[in-house]
Amino acid sequence: MPTAEEACLCLEAKERQGATFEAHDHAHDEHAHEDHDHGHSHEGVDPHGWLDPVNAQAWLEAIAESLAELDPANAGVYRRNAAEGQAELDALVNDLNDSLADARDARFIVFHDAYQYFESRFDVPAAGAIALGDASDPSPARIREVQERVAELNIQCVFREPQFNPALVESVFEGTGVDTSIVIDPLGVDLPLGANLYPQLLRQLADGVARCASHT
Repeated sequence: MPTAEEACLCLEAKERQGATFEAHDHAHDEHAHEDHDHGHSHEGVDPHGWLDPVNAQAWLEAIAESLAELDPANAGVYRRNAAEGQAELDALVNDLNDSLADARDARFIVFHDAYQYFESRFDVPAAGAIALGDASDPSPARIREVQERVAELNIQCVFREPQFNPALVESVFEGTGVDTSIVIDPLGVDLPLGANLYPQLLRQLADGVARCASHT
């Protein structure tokens, strides 16, 4: 039986050409790699696997099987609960796909590159990330690079996160016409605990992308 980690449809943690605004000349490439070395904490596998509900379905099955082995008398209950949860996630995926149907062309960047699972599952790729990881704020050189590329790519929105300083985003993009009001959170720290936390977390991400797309 696979572990929950093995059941994850894991993505390699890597700098994506579009997502991290990689420069194309050697001087900028060298500088970009310096930023990456000092600020990026996602080595190996991208750790944000919960942002793909298909991973959550796999984990439900793995958890149910582990519990069934530990408590055989209630194995049927664990498996039924997991199956019900998987069905609810199927419905959630369908709902989110519907809500994002008109948002596939949204041009947004995120504060840090945590959303590849969600982007890949729902075909809403970010155009870039300000910070390359969770560990530190972006350097001044990184900020200048992002400002230049935001103008080139006609970015509509920059998504803020509650864990990071909102003044940084607002000051960087002041006067550009880019919407910095949308807040998303891969952790859902402000959401109430309970059975609805996970679907609310994913709906929050989808709502942010849909709001951005409405600017077109």
